[in-house]
Order: sequence, then structure tokens, then C-alpha cells
Amino acid sequence: MLEGNNVDTLTSYKEHLKEMNLLSSALALLSWDQETYMPSRGIGARSQVTGRFTKKLFELSVAPVLGEYLDALAADGSLTLEERASVRDMAKEYHRQKAIPPALIEEHAIVQSQSQAAWVEARKQSDFSVFQPLLTKMVDYARRFADYYGYEEHPYDALLEGFEPGMTVKQLQMIIDPLRQQLVPFMKRLATEGTPPDTSVVEGFFDVDKQRHMARIALDLIGYDFAAGSLDDVAHPFTTAIAFDDVRVTNRYLENLLTSGLFGALHEGGHALYNQGMPENLYALRLSGGSSNGIHESQSRMIENLLGRDLPFWKHFQPILAGVFPQFQQISPDVLYRAVNLVAPSLIRVEADEVTYNLHIMLRAELEASLIAGEIQVADLPRHWNEAMERYLGITPPDDARGVLQDVHWSIGYFGYFPSYMLGNLYAAQMATKIRQDLPDLDERIAVGDIHALTEWVRTHVHRSGGVYQPDELMTRITGAPLDASHFVRYVEEKFSKIYGLS
Repeated sequence: MLEGNNVDTLTSYKEHLKEMNLLSSALALLSWDQETYMPSRGIGARSQVTGRFTKKLFELSVAPVLGEYLDALAADGSLTLEERASVRDMAKEYHRQKAIPPALIEEHAIVQSQSQAAWVEARKQSDFSVFQPLLTKMVDYARRFADYYGYEEHPYDALLEGFEPGMTVKQLQMIIDPLRQQLVPFMKRLATEGTPPDTSVVEGFFDVDKQRHMARIALDLIGYDFAAGSLDDVAHPFTTAIAFDDVRVTNRYLENLLTSGLFGALHEGGHALYNQGMPENLYALRLSGGSSNGIHESQSRMIENLLGRDLPFWKHFQPILAGVFPQFQQISPDVLYRAVNLVAPSLIRVEADEVTYNLHIMLRAELEASLIAGEIQVADLPRHWNEAMERYLGITPPDDARGVLQDVHWSIGYFGYFPSYMLGNLYAAQMATKIRQDLPDLDERIAVGDIHALTEWVRTHVHRSGGVYQPDELMTRITGAPLDASHFVRYVEEKFSKIYGLS
């Protein structure tokens, strides 16, 4: 039974969320450890622990008393903006999770842990068959969850909702179709009419220990707080918020590709800044996930691309880079800027340039939607993947590791996540238009190392509100309009036409 007044109800609600947060924190730590330091033979015990904790968290998320709290608080006009947002999001998640049998949640968590380990091994061997049985199970779970959640038109809609509130297959296609019609011809025009930049200056052998040092410098430069985080090595970079004041960054380094480690650090650092920029009360109210995964991705792409791949950044970073790798002492910022902005179809999504990156996401989103709808089967994924790569980018992966196995998301059941990567690029470009209106001298400030000007703007307008606002609401508050892909198209066409010397 509820307490006699809503003050007591609100207190009880927050205590309930605290219990959920403690379990979420433990699960995040277990996942981070599995990806970083856990010994390979620990997976059996780890999957059981993860399954048990996940079941406990699920039970709290669908507890009848939580439903009672939410019903009572939904009608309480005295709640703060943040409290109302918490009740809104928790109520939506409550009804989604309430539809799932508890036993299925624990079962899924156990298989998820095993699936992730199988993906790591399959990728190491470049053999999809090693991963196929576990992926088949994960796709089956995703289909079942979609049915339990419910949807009006397409089962993939039910999964998209968990990452990008309000997004549907139909809406996604309305974004993808015109974007593809503009990006593909532009990509071909750059290849046939433009002069590509010289990338030889960033090729060679780069000591991994020195790259780690460089990545740490780059994270310091953008304002990442190492007293509330860490930097560790993984196969596939990610950022995880263990709790308030504990937001950890991971990265990978390639000896023959300097930019991978640098831009990986900047990308994950952008995610980390979002979570480090949220006040503690948003964590307590379970609003620390951000407005959406797409908005979260906008912050990483903002730092990686709109900052890290722009000329003002290299005017400041060139001497820093030369301090780590002396061979860059005589290389000008302009040459480095051009070298890191080559446009060319590539096999690996995380290494893709700004023009072709979204094409990777489009093909993945279409494959996912077809998988969930049962239109294609897991066993046929390598073939469908290769055909889509040829259709979109004109290249075919030579093996599974550089093709269908390159991303971790399917192994952990993140079906519906990929579109957020594309949406993040679009959100970031639209925000950047507003940022340059507000900060007309931004380039000059970044060129002398004042990155704080940019990070403080996003901290004020994006980070501090966490998940209080829905994506379109947040974009309208910041820029005056909901998502508009034309900002991104204009940005890439202007930037790369100049780099490639197109008239």
C-alpha cells in the first residue's frame, strides 16, 4: 500500500530507484570487467552472476509497488521537472518490462554473456560459424521481446523505442532514403572529380604504449576527469557509466593506424563528457542515460569529428602529437587536417569517414529490421552483409572479421541501437550550426587550445539536462527545430568540397 501522502510516496519511489541503481551499477561493473580484465575461463561463473543480478533488477523494475508509485506520482502537480521526467520514463519502461516473463530475463542475460564471449572468439578466428548458434538465440530473444513489447506496424519499431523514443521503421526510412540519395552521388563525385589528400603522413608504425599516452593527453585536453574515470584496452571501444563520478572509457590501438586510437579516444571521451556533465540527482532519478542513444552519440561525434577532424584542433594538437611522435615535427597542421579527412569506402564502420559512415549504419539498420521481421535468417547474414556492402559502398569484405563480425552490438542483444549512430551525426551537425551562431570566434579559440568553449556549451545545453527531455524536444529547445538532416548534408558538402578542390 502507498503511504498516506505523495511526499512519502515520492520518498519511497526514490528509495526504490536507489535499489535499482545499485544493481545497475554492479551489472555495469561486471560487464566492464568482462571486457577488460576478466580471465577467459571466468565466463561460466560470470554469466551466472550476471543472470542473477539481471533477474533481481528486472523484478524491481516490474514490482507492483513501483506501478503504484508511478500511478500516484503521475497525477502529482508538485513534482519538479526532473521528477516528472523520471516518472514518465520509468512508467514507459515499467509497462514494457512488465510484459516480459521474469524467467526469460534471467535466461536472456545468461545467453547474452555467453554470446558476447562467442563473438570475441569468432572475431578472433574470423569465423562466423563460431558465433552463429548464439546469435541465432539472441535474434530469437529480440523477436520475442518485440512481440511482448507490442508494436503497430513493424516488430523492429518495438526495439527502436528502447534506444530512440518515438522512432519507427517508417520514420527511419524517411531519413535514410533522401540522405542516401545525396551522400552516394557526393561520395562518387569526390572519387571521380576531386583530388584526394595525401594520407602517407599518418601511415607507418606507431608504438602502442605511445598511442595510449597520446590518447590520455587528448582526453585531458577535452576535459575528461580521470579522477572520476579510467582508460583501458578492449577489442571494441565503449564508455560505461558505473555510477555518478565513475565513468570509464575504453579504447583500442592499431600499430599501423595512428588515427584509430586517437579518434577512438575522442569519440569515447565525448560520451564520457556527457555522463560526467550530469548532476548527481539525474543518476538518482535514472535519467543518466541521456535524452536518447542518438543524442548520446551526437556528443561523441561532436568531439571526434566536428572538433577532432577540424583544422583549428590540429593547429593546437600538431605540436602535442609531435611531442609523442617526433616524426610529425615538420608536418603542418593543414597537412594533418587533410590527411585525417580522406573519403573512401571502407570495410570497418568505426574507421569510416564522415561521408561514408552513415552508409554503414543504413545497411545495418535494414539488415536488422529484416532479421527481426524474419525476412532473412542468421545463417545467411554473411552473404546479406557482403551484398549490402557492395550495394552501398562498392566493396566486399574479404573475411568475417572485417565484415559481419566487426561489431559487438548483436552479441549483447542491442537490436535497434545502430540507427542511433546515424542520428547522432545528424543531431551533432544541427547543434553545430547553433554553436557557431552562439560562438562566432570558436575556431580561433580552439586553435589556441580553448576546447573549454565548446565543451561548456554542450555541457550547458545538453549534458546538464541528461534524460529530462525527449530528443525532438531537446533539439527544439537548443536549435529551434526538431531533427533536420539538411544541416549534416550542408556540413559535409562544404567541408569536403573544399578539401577535395571541387568547384
